[in-house]
Amino acid sequence: MISLIVAYDKNRCIGNNNTIPWKMKSDMLRVKNLTTNQTILMGRKTFESIGKALPNRINRVLTRSTNYSKDNIEVYSDKNKAIEKLTTEKIFIFGGSIIYKEYIDRVEEMYITEIDAEVSGDSYFPAINLEEWELIEEESFAKDEDNEYNYKFLHYKRLEVK
Repeated sequence: MISLIVAYDKNRCIGNNNTIPWKMKSDMLRVKNLTTNQTILMGRKTFESIGKALPNRINRVLTRSTNYSKDNIEVYSDKNKAIEKLTTEKIFIFGGSIIYKEYIDRVEEMYITEIDAEVSGDSYFPAINLEEWELIEEESFAKDEDNEYNYKFLHYKRLEVK
């Protein structure tokens, strides 16, 4: 199954200067819980902003470069091959904005953290038609010492896969 995981603000901002523009511990824990023992697929810039392969996951990186290589990752330059031959139940599209846009029409479910803020950024999640999606789960949370904004966890399933 092709899934997607993302956190964005009210304007669908996901990043600024290759960094996440908020501190949200609960979101990081959710990402860890959902993606552990699964495959994650990210772009090169997202991988480099993290700085290393995330543990207990199969890390795949999609890049235009045919000679890119880092420890503990699988590198792909073909977007179709990057989602083939899964040995896990799911592959999570992990960002950034170019990767989300590239795969959004093939995604079957989305795990979204919606941040109740408007931050400065230079990277955005693509617009989606929510009429194509069913909201399966929604949880709202207030900001606290570990999460600087109010936020929601949303889980959508596509009504019909394209």
